[in-house]
Amino acid sequence: MTAYVGIDVAKATLVLCLQPEGRTWKRPNTPAGRAQVVAELQAVQPERIALEATGGYERAIWQQLQAAGLTVVRLQPRRVKALARALGWQAKTDPLDAALLAEAARILVVPVTMAPDAATEALRALVDLRRQLVSQRDDNQRRLKQSSAVVAQRVLNRINASLQREIHQLDRKIKAQLAVTAAPDLATAPGVGPVLQATLAARLPELGRLGRRQIAALVGIAPYNADSGAHQGKRHIRGGRADLRRVLYMATLASIRANSIIATTYRQLLARGKLKKVAIVACMRKLLIMLNAMARDHTTWAPPTLSGVA
Repeated sequence: MTAYVGIDVAKATLVLCLQPEGRTWKRPNTPAGRAQVVAELQAVQPERIALEATGGYERAIWQQLQAAGLTVVRLQPRRVKALARALGWQAKTDPLDAALLAEAARILVVPVTMAPDAATEALRALVDLRRQLVSQRDDNQRRLKQSSAVVAQRVLNRINASLQREIHQLDRKIKAQLAVTAAPDLATAPGVGPVLQATLAARLPELGRLGRRQIAALVGIAPYNADSGAHQGKRHIRGGRADLRRVLYMATLASIRANSIIATTYRQLLARGKLKKVAIVACMRKLLIMLNAMARDHTTWAPPTLSGVA
């Protein structure tokens, strides 16, 4: 009988539910408790294990289960809440949450994501902090354009100068951390700088491990049809990792300016009547798929070989 497991993770405890058996049990979220959970689930060999993102408490058990060869999916809280609403589950207790996650493991189509190691976690923290500082700087730039008060402009300029210094320092730290992270070297690709490389390493550890459509779907740039009956709607993108998509967008623009094969694709799409926005998204997808092939094959940028990837 195919088994599915849900794990409700808290700082101190792990509550597990095994379906369809319906058995629920609790273990401490400690090294000994996690080792016990791994041994128990290895004996069961479930088809899939689901756990919810809980701000980091889930990472240790996630890493250990994957290291043991078990299939684990991590779900965002909003998706778990949506499933609870769809199923009409109103009550909320740890055993019920674990049962809901076991049901999610059974019915939801979720790509398996890799649990980050310690070096990748450190890189992710730096990348996240950089994104926050850049967002603050850009917000201040918008305020500057709207403000006519000299005093306010001086304060905003002073704050932005300080933010820019911090961003430069972070860039150096990110470059150093990237060097000790088990990430593919993508620097030979046009438009790919340290920021994109670090963001890919921190936010897309699946790069090189998944197929072209799967990797595009994770980032949120895989096209989906919007058809119903005889009506054929426009293809569109949805979901995915927005922070990664923003950085990939900037890298794609840089690749187009570098007159690379991405630029050739962009011009061809415009010549066929595609809107600029549509053409850029298609180029983002092409660049990502080519980077995925580089990571998979451990190769440098080779457009004559990879140009057929679209």
